[in-house]
Amino acid sequence: MSFKREGDDQCQLNVLKKRRVADLLSNFIPDDEATLMKNGRYSCLVCSHRPVFDTVDMLMVHRKGKRHLEGMKWFYGKKNDMQREIDKRRHQDYVKTEDERQGQTEGKGVTKKKKNGSRNVCEPITEERRRELEHYLKLKSSGWLQDRSGKWVKDENVEFDSDEEEPDLLPPCSESS
Repeated sequence: MSFKREGDDQCQLNVLKKRRVADLLSNFIPDDEATLMKNGRYSCLVCSHRPVFDTVDMLMVHRKGKRHLEGMKWFYGKKNDMQREIDKRRHQDYVKTEDERQGQTEGKGVTKKKKNGSRNVCEPITEERRRELEHYLKLKSSGWLQDRSGKWVKDENVEFDSDEEEPDLLPPCSESS
């Protein structure tokens, strides 16, 4: 493919540029991997040394090379890291605005500040609920699992004493009046 021009015809220059862009697209080269320079040549954006090529065919040969493939790992790894960082910051901004909005609408409850700076609104726990949670945690840590019906069954991966029997649903409340 010859790209030598005669004269300063701007129209012909535009036609050549369009043809080169069409060549890039026809060879399925992503826009973020190669660019068409002002002088009509192609530059590889993946490789750190930014090699320049006269034709799309030469760019295609370069894309199959070992240095380019190594550069692609680095290029797309860095691109993914950047996208993850952007997503992370968007999420942090979203959480911050939601916390502020929740803080304005929620007037009750205890507010605790987490290590990452976000706030969490906790409802006050009744004595009965605290007992239920303690009982649940005690049984879970002892190797019992709760099935769908609410009954406690032995976890088959945990060793139990042979004389151990099924636990009570909830110990009776010991009130001293």
